[in-house]
This record gives sequence, structure tokens and C-alpha cells, in this order.
Amino acid sequence: MVKRRTLSHEKVIDRANLMIAEEGVDHLTIRALAAALEVRPQSLYNYVESLNDLLDQVGLQFVKEIEDRLMRRLVGVSGKEALMVFAQEFRQSCNQQQHLAPLLMNPNDLHQLTRTHKALVDLYQQMFRSLHLDEAGDTGLVESTLYRSVLFGFIMQEIGGFLNLSQRKVNQRFEQTMALAIAQFKID
Repeated sequence: MVKRRTLSHEKVIDRANLMIAEEGVDHLTIRALAAALEVRPQSLYNYVESLNDLLDQVGLQFVKEIEDRLMRRLVGVSGKEALMVFAQEFRQSCNQQQHLAPLLMNPNDLHQLTRTHKALVDLYQQMFRSLHLDEAGDTGLVESTLYRSVLFGFIMQEIGGFLNLSQRKVNQRFEQTMALAIAQFKID
């Protein structure tokens, strides 16, 4: 067994992420994670409250990684171009970490992952506020719902294997589909 002082929050989250990537989210348990880290299961409770809390922390880290990518790419970008960059980066992040994408896309799971859900909603709303598209009012409400539906729906179809096309054609279809949704916005 590894001594407790060698265990850290980062190691716990990183190993959980790796286990999800290798075996799927349904195979992650506190006991399995403890075995992989060579500690007693009780030791993990110094870093997580429960399995749900662990998944929430993994999901929260994933959203923060997406946010970091977006902030780098969106510097100096505005209007409809920003909406396309947001969609491209979000899709690329989900494709690169397909094992974590369901944490963000499955409404049943996301509802239970309260911090992950809040971070994802905040990220999305931050984008729309920066473009002066307030979802609280009528301005852009239908358009933003369409945009989000198209983005999430396309990613779920792609990850789920519903698009039986070459990668080049999938990329083209994504760009065309998002362009149609973005064209509905009355911004430059």
C-alpha cells in the first residue's frame, strides 16, 4: 500500500479519469480506485465525499479544461465567428475525451453532478453574455436553444457512432450544421 502522504487530490482525480477512459464510467468504484492507487478505500474519503462527488470533480476538471481552451481561442474573436469557435473547441474537447463527454451530455448524469452542471451552464452563459445575447430575456433565446441543441446533438451522434461517414465528411457536416444554426442569430 502507498503511504497516505503520497496521495494527493490531483492523483485521485487523474487516476479516476484514467480508469474511466480505460474501463468506462460504469466500472469506476471507490474500491476499484483505491486498489489502483494502492490505498485503502477509506483513504480516498480525505479527497472525495462519495462516488458521485468523485465523478463531479472529474467532470468539473473537464469543463475547466474546455474553458481554458476556449479562452485561448476566443481572444480577439467576436460575433458569429466566436459562436463557431466555441462549437469547434467544445466538439474537439468532447472527441478527445469521449470517455468524459457523457458526463456533460447525459441529462440524467449531469443533473446529479451539480458542480459540473453549474460550470457547464456558466461557461455557456458567459459566451452568450459576451456576445450580448441574454438568455434571460427574449433576445436570442430561441436561437441559443437551437445552437445548443445542434451542438450537443451533433456531438452525441458523432460519439454514439450514428454518423457512418468518413472523418472529412463528418467535419464538413459539422461545419455546415453549425453554420445553419449560427445563421439564425442576428449578430455580426
